Amino acid sequence: MDGEPDPTSSGPGPGGETPDDPNAVWRRPGAEGPFAPAAPATPTAEGQQPPAPQGVVGRLTTGVRSWWHDLEFVQMWHVVAVAAILATAGFGGLDQVDKTPQSFVIGEPFDNGEFSITVHKASLVKQIVGGGSVVAKQKPGRMYLGVLADITNQQHSPDVAGSMFKIPEISDAQNPVISTGSAPAIYRVSDGSLMNLLQPGLTERVAVVWSVPDTVTPGSSVSLELPYRTFSRGFVQYGEGWVEKDDSAKADISVGVPS
Repeated sequence: MDGEPDPTSSGPGPGGETPDDPNAVWRRPGAEGPFAPAAPATPTAEGQQPPAPQGVVGRLTTGVRSWWHDLEFVQMWHVVAVAAILATAGFGGLDQVDKTPQSFVIGEPFDNGEFSITVHKASLVKQIVGGGSVVAKQKPGRMYLGVLADITNQQHSPDVAGSMFKIPEISDAQNPVISTGSAPAIYRVSDGSLMNLLQPGLTERVAVVWSVPDTVTPGSSVSLELPYRTFSRGFVQYGEGWVEKDDSAKADISVGVPS
């Protein structure tokens, strides 16, 4: 309008200064506008960049570090102990302890799931005589190791008892009747007869016999192993029955001579 200054024109500003930008508009103190000068940047150390914005993980890590450094010494050990327990649990360290006995006691009953077995003693002989006749003849370089035991079939069906006994540390142990087999032969002490099956509910005193190298001598010790058994229902063609488990109980038994 006539007689009024054009607010968009360049001209001297307060103090007589002329703006560098001929299109700039001088404003009164406190005025806001699109041409307001930017606030000066906060000075930083020479060569140091201002920290970048942190994400969620970064903020969490910073918070944990701050919390850790603020802990007292005793509190820190509490945290370490809890972390160790959680790690142990993660690797199965807190699983229930296996209470299956890994050993048995000579002279005391041992329950392997199917049979109750009491091992009394072990002895060496050169030949086996039973029922008035020689059951197993003397062989060069061999002896017969016999283990005296009481066996009770605790279940409802007959089963073979020979597989209940093992001497794994004697690699050349053989069946005294069939040399190609490693399972022992079991003889009834009462009449010297060979016992193939033990009927349910019956108890027999038996001699469990292997043919062993004559390097096994009286006074030595033999590791005897009694496998655990479990009842299993298999495929149709195999039916059901008692089978060995993966674990067993062991005992060292001194070898003597028959009294």
